[in-house]
Amino acid sequence: MSAGPERLQWTAPAPLWTADTVGTASPAFLRPLIAELDTDAFLDVFLAMAGGTGGRGPTDLAGLPPDQAPDGTYPLYWPTAHRYYLVAASLVCRRPGIPDHAVQPALGERPFFVIRPAAAAGPDDALLPGERQLPLHATPVAAFAPPGSTAATLGMAADGRSTRTLFYGFVPVSDGDPDVRDPTAHVIRTVLARDPCPPVLGAPSHPFTFAGPLPPPIGLRTGLLPTGSPKGATP
Repeated sequence: MSAGPERLQWTAPAPLWTADTVGTASPAFLRPLIAELDTDAFLDVFLAMAGGTGGRGPTDLAGLPPDQAPDGTYPLYWPTAHRYYLVAASLVCRRPGIPDHAVQPALGERPFFVIRPAAAAGPDDALLPGERQLPLHATPVAAFAPPGSTAATLGMAADGRSTRTLFYGFVPVSDGDPDVRDPTAHVIRTVLARDPCPPVLGAPSHPFTFAGPLPPPIGLRTGLLPTGSPKGATP
């Protein structure tokens, strides 16, 4: 008897699948992570967290979401404010163990993400006309989880070899006119193209706005975060 077609789904990054972050039963389990880092070496810091090197670990990813504005959105600032943004998610098969899905380019599979207005109309499982497709890249997740934990059960046990990979991509917040502040709330949707099959779209990210090149208001952040800060200060 056939098991039927594989059911693929985008989720929050696998290192966040713990009871004190999103948990596999939480609605946030399906939401990709928007990560904010405040160093020019943001990609190195992010990859060190995912890979468990340089004194950092995968659970540090939980400390990366930007601060919320009073309206509940994330304001995303330009690199001139020493803010850099990545989106991260896991691509899994919805069956026991929630194993990762290995992207197969030879079969027409291609991961990317799109940025769209939060209120955009259109089918929930389809791309919108003219959407810009931004690349996602794969990186391994280090083994980190204590025995008996949810993360250990799902392939990230510290005493074994991690079976997990996450996908990440750079969020280009400085595109467009530098003198315009766009109050429109946007979201990120992760996508697996499967030519000629329909694409697999992830759930919307947390809503955010493009806040422009101004630095964060005084009192929110100074940029002088201590070494080892989960916000990714320069080591």
